[in-house]
Amino acid sequence: MADFVKFHFDNVFLNKPMMFLPYSLVQVGDIDTYSGYRCNQHTQWSHELTYIVRGSVNILCGDKTYLCKAGDIVFNPKGTEHAIVSADGHSARYYYIAFDIVECEDECEQKLADFFNKAQPTFAVADRSITHTFHDIFLNLYGNDEFSSAIVSDGIRKLLIYALRSLKGEANRVYVPDLRFGKKRTVAQICSFIDSNVEDINVLKKLPQRFDYSYSHISSFFSKSMGLSLKEYFLMSRHRRACELLRSGMSVTAVSERMGYSSIHVFSKAFSSRENISPSVYAQKYKTR
Repeated sequence: MADFVKFHFDNVFLNKPMMFLPYSLVQVGDIDTYSGYRCNQHTQWSHELTYIVRGSVNILCGDKTYLCKAGDIVFNPKGTEHAIVSADGHSARYYYIAFDIVECEDECEQKLADFFNKAQPTFAVADRSITHTFHDIFLNLYGNDEFSSAIVSDGIRKLLIYALRSLKGEANRVYVPDLRFGKKRTVAQICSFIDSNVEDINVLKKLPQRFDYSYSHISSFFSKSMGLSLKEYFLMSRHRRACELLRSGMSVTAVSERMGYSSIHVFSKAFSSRENISPSVYAQKYKTR
């Protein structure tokens, strides 16, 4: 396996799980692999969530194998069979966490325990918040200060909630301000819809179906309300998302693919026109901080 691994931040606490009450942390990590990678079949000793950051992998979940791609989350319950094999010709990176819920005094933990103890092995499109939640756990795992343990505990809770929503088909809920005056509310909904689906290059084409107005009508009142066109708002939102992904450590190539650009050259040109530096220079700036 080592021959097919670029790096592996693996943290195994099988014999003595780390306690971040009310959670027992059995394993957590981040692995970046080359094509040909294989995590051999094994029986889960606790519940496990796997989040695909980049690339594609074939994942055994119980008695089924799924082809999972970037942005998917996979759940394997305790006692089921599990294996991960890179898809043909694809490298991949994924995050994972193996856990148990050991205290259910809180209503939230009881609901999480009820869900994960009954859920079948499966996968779904993941909530976007899962990436940053994993990063919080990684950053604070070994106690940088007196708040680290609380952040990890809170991170595990948030991760399980986002995973639950994802597996129930409720990922990426759209924020809608409580505005009660006709078009102002609609404009707020349009902004939220674009922001929540900004990785979809065809999102603007979906506005008429989503809001029951013609594109020209939506474009007209949006421009009057916001002082900029739908296209310009969309491009601004895409740029913000690209910056987020680069700051998270994702490669320029992966960001270009994730955002749906036809090539790295097209992405670099679009990024540089707004930031006045290339995406690789931007990413390096945050990597050294």
